[in-house]
Amino acid sequence: MKSPILFTAALLLGLLATQARSQIVYHQPNYPLDTLYPFNIPLTDMDSAQEFNSRQLLAQPTVGLKQPIVLAFWLTTCMPCHLELSTYTANYEAWKKQANFRLLAISIDFPHRFRDIARIAREKAFPFEVYWDVYRLFRAVMPGGLNGLPQVFILDKEGKIAYHHKGFRPGDEQELFQKILELQ
Repeated sequence: MKSPILFTAALLLGLLATQARSQIVYHQPNYPLDTLYPFNIPLTDMDSAQEFNSRQLLAQPTVGLKQPIVLAFWLTTCMPCHLELSTYTANYEAWKKQANFRLLAISIDFPHRFRDIARIAREKAFPFEVYWDVYRLFRAVMPGGLNGLPQVFILDKEGKIAYHHKGFRPGDEQELFQKILELQ
């Protein structure tokens, strides 16, 4: 009688240990959030190998031309997000020949999906910068709390929101690029 119970208990403990090793646990730090541009939000690259801060990434160059910054917020499970970013990928090279701007695709995925960020970015060959908002703090500083994705914002050369669009339909990318051109 003891043997089946011990076997079952050992099996359950083994399964739980395996599951615990495969899950990513994070604790949101008590981070001094700044709601003013360029904010104060920790971001990691798409492999979560290097941490950056939005103050670094969104800062305008001290030498040279300032440029608008496009922030495209997305989720790995959002099909309209994939369509939007694929459309940007198809147009990116031509756009860069015509305009001086930066495009950052920022995933606000939960930690259990972070491995999908790099996989998707590589499969779709995103030519722009891809980051992960580990603690999902951009929701606290962007209008509407990033409710409903995809959402894209253009920050002008001074960091003010010059354009905001929620959702994606084919053709929206032309409206986005037109606004980028206006901000040159």
